[in-house]
Amino acid sequence: MVKVTRNYTLRSLNEFEIGLERYYSQEALEAIRNTVIGIAGCGGLGSNCAIMLARCGFRNFIIVDCDVVEPSNLNRQHYFIHQIGIPKVEALLEVLRRVNPDISVEFYHQRVNENNIQELFSDAHVLVEAFDSTIAKQMFYEAFHNDKRCRIMASGIAGFGHSDEIITRCLSYNCYIVGDETRDIKQEVPLAPRVTIAAAKQADIVLSHVLKNLD
Repeated sequence: MVKVTRNYTLRSLNEFEIGLERYYSQEALEAIRNTVIGIAGCGGLGSNCAIMLARCGFRNFIIVDCDVVEPSNLNRQHYFIHQIGIPKVEALLEVLRRVNPDISVEFYHQRVNENNIQELFSDAHVLVEAFDSTIAKQMFYEAFHNDKRCRIMASGIAGFGHSDEIITRCLSYNCYIVGDETRDIKQEVPLAPRVTIAAAKQADIVLSHVLKNLD
């Protein structure tokens, strides 16, 4: 199933967007509002990262995920009990629009694979990897290895404690990885604190990348 929900028409700013003018220059606001964020996966990393980016003022997203919200997701993913059974991409759109009702989301309820990943995210300016599977993470890295766009990955965010070990490392030009690269969800359970820390770091890299390019 594929659904596209866009709000690209010219319009006045809503209260949320007016409030952001207190914190950004007009140039920064325009850069943020015109950036398209691609997020591969909207579980613990993707859902929390998307919400933080929306609160930063980003309003154009391409989001792809094949799962539905399950009770076991609610401990760390930005969803709610009433959304159980709903495709995550649809549930996330609902939550994003509670932050900013004018957010534009192109969302796809389907599995990302090596045959469609390039096309799905062809219009994104920044790419966020938010998969659970190590194999999927490797696929993302290989698909965009030579890409010049900013790419942010994550690895090693499970368990609890030792949160200072969740660091950001630059793999290559414009390619970053967040996590301790050790504590995988196959060995330890995924819990909100470390997952959210990693998602926040991913969001901060996106914001820093966009604002840094204003200089």
